Amino acid sequence: MAVKQAQKFTEEELKALKSLQSQSRVATLQFGELYLSKFRLEERETILKNQLKQLEQEEAKIAQQLTEKYGKGTIDIETGEFTPTE
Repeated sequence: MAVKQAQKFTEEELKALKSLQSQSRVATLQFGELYLSKFRLEERETILKNQLKQLEQEEAKIAQQLTEKYGKGTIDIETGEFTPTE
């Protein structure tokens, strides 16, 4: 059997391979950055959901307190006036 000798790639072939390798590294880095951004966005979403739940609970508590004090009705936040419902 004949043993094949090692061959060298042309400069153009090497440039093309190195360019692909470099582009692959850049894409991998960008993917990692995208993943981290997504992770941070999901964390922020969770925090905001929790804040919204707290605000809704506080709103319900205040609404209950005001109903107990003034009865059922509507409140004009701008003027501070309460109009009882019949």
